[in-house]
This record gives sequence, structure tokens and C-alpha cells, in this order.
Amino acid sequence: MKDRYYHEEEHFHDRDRKQFKKDRRIAQETDRSKFKKTDLKKEGETPPPPDDPNLLSGRVVAISGEGVWVDVEGAEFLCGLKGLMKKVRMQSKNLIAVGDLVRVQPTAEKEGSIVYIEERYSFLSRTDITGKLEQLIAVNIDQVLITASVKQPTLKPSLIDRYLIATKKGKMHPVIVINKIDLLDSATEDEKHFYKEFLAAYESLGYPIFSVSMLNRTGLAPLCELMKNKSSVFSGQSGVGKSSLLNTAFNFGLATGGLANKTYKGSHTTTKAQLLPLPDGGFCIDTPGIRSFGVWKLQREDLIHHFHEFQPFARECHYPNCSHLVEPSCEVQKALAENKISPIRFESYQTLLEETEGLDRRTKRIMEQQE
Repeated sequence: MKDRYYHEEEHFHDRDRKQFKKDRRIAQETDRSKFKKTDLKKEGETPPPPDDPNLLSGRVVAISGEGVWVDVEGAEFLCGLKGLMKKVRMQSKNLIAVGDLVRVQPTAEKEGSIVYIEERYSFLSRTDITGKLEQLIAVNIDQVLITASVKQPTLKPSLIDRYLIATKKGKMHPVIVINKIDLLDSATEDEKHFYKEFLAAYESLGYPIFSVSMLNRTGLAPLCELMKNKSSVFSGQSGVGKSSLLNTAFNFGLATGGLANKTYKGSHTTTKAQLLPLPDGGFCIDTPGIRSFGVWKLQREDLIHHFHEFQPFARECHYPNCSHLVEPSCEVQKALAENKISPIRFESYQTLLEETEGLDRRTKRIMEQQE
């Protein structure tokens, strides 16, 4: 069975796509000129902002099956997307996301239609499960709190690297949050060593890392201070405890869940992204957990920039386009053998490279022989 973990947001936009097809057919039968590509400067562009003084300015705080919830000066409006807004064709799965600054035309008490979306200054997105569309997670955010756990579920550096790349592409500041460090007391020696190796590798690259525990509140005070007067989004694997951390740190009443006993995989307790004001200023977005995270339009150039510690060695490789996996006289492989490159980082690089370009049969055969 296909892995279907749609959010309520996705159901909402699926409904809009069906409505779009119906509206397009009617429009073509009546007045095709209204929907010519020349009406828009470029594909995916929304109409110019209306000058109607009756329009309200607000921020999208949640998206559910009911519609889009917009905060307008402290009052929440339930909104839909008006007219041509729903007909804009983009490569994005969802036209609108939590954090969007919008203009709303009131239609009833605490209800309205979104007629314009302001230009975004940052975004966090991933590839949707079809692999063909970009799915926006949150927009207009200062920092992404990439949340993982030391175990239950297992710490996955390659998943963290995906988030780090996506965060940079979206023009946001990355912060790594490792939760459940209280579980280190019962961890095996291999698990403890892996955690220390991870910290050494990523701290040496300059990434801020907060090791925290919801159970005993370890590390929560500095994390809360970091979030003060900033816009943050918590995102990460299902079951790592994002909602529990927010509940403990800020006394929210977010729904939380446990892990499957056999798989230690988290359930999707958070069903939609929602914007939450913080008591000391700023706000954060709690997002549904994910089981996989594909970076939208990931290119080899993204990997070169992200794994920048490889480059001093890569420049000395015999082949100019060396993949650093199976080629002879590879200086990156040599540096790896001499512990000049983190094995954790190299394994993550290999995983991402395979997804980015795919490997030819010869390379795969050589790698299998090396195992």
C-alpha cells in the first residue's frame, strides 16, 4: 500500500484542484480571454494587490479541512481562496501556507475570501509524495528548529542534512534540536558513541545544537531564549516530541502521542501546521511529523555546497567530476580513511547523492562488491 500521510491541509488543496478543473471547463465555455496566460506576467504569479480600502491584512495561522484560518488584528477569520487565486498554476502542491501574509475580503462575520498573498521572504518546503510537486510547510519564518531524538526514533543524520539543505534554500537559519537526551542513561555504548560522534561532526561545522529533554526540562531555557521575539518552525520526524517540547516549554495544550511498540515510529498526532504566539514575544509553528523528507529539486550543486568540508580534498581528486564513491585516486575517500572526514557525514552524502543523480549499474555493482 502506498504510504499516504496527507495532512488536513493537503485534503483542502486536493478539493481546490477538483474545483479548479470544474471552473476551468466553465470558463473555457464562456469567456476564454479571462484566463489567457497573457493576463499574468508569468506562470504562478498572483494578481496585483487590490486598492480596496475595505480589504483586511492578516497572517495565515492554520489550514484545515474547513478552510484557511487568518489572524486579523487578533480576530480569526475562516477564509477561502477567491476566484482567479484558485486558478493560478504553479509547481507547488499548495498555493498558500501557514505564515503567509494575505489580504482578505470580508464576506460575513469572521469569514472572508483571500484575494492576495504578499511576497514571501523565506519558506520551508519539501517534495510531496508524488515527487512532482513542491509542498510548502511554512513561510515567512526566521529559523527552523530541526528536531530529532537520540533514540525512539533513532537519530538520522541524513534526514537532518535534508532539512539543513532545505533551510538554506528557503533563506532561513537552521537550529538542530536533539530531544530525549534523558534516554542516554539507558542507551547502549554504540548509541552513546554515535551521539557523541554526531555532535562532534556537526558542531565543528558551526551548526547550533541544543540537546534537550522534555522529561527533566534540560536545555529548555536556552532554547526558549533563542526563540524570543523570533518566528520559528519546529519540524522533524514523527515521534521526536515536537509538540511535547512546546507543551513543556510554553504550557501549550497540543495533542501528543506515543510510538508504535514494534517499529518505534511516531504517529501523526499533529494533523496540521499551526502558528502559536509565544508568551515572551515572537511565535512558532508546530508542524505534523514526517517519515520522509525529500528536498525539492535537489541538485548535486546543493550537495557540493552543503558538504563543504569535502572540497579541500575533492579539488585534488584525479577525476574532475569524481563522485567520491568508487573512483580510483579519490582524495575524499583517502581523507575518509584517515578520519579527516566524518563517517556520519560521508554516509549522509552518499545517501543524498544516490537520490539526486541515481547511480549507474557499474557504480552500484562496485559499491556492492565493496560491502
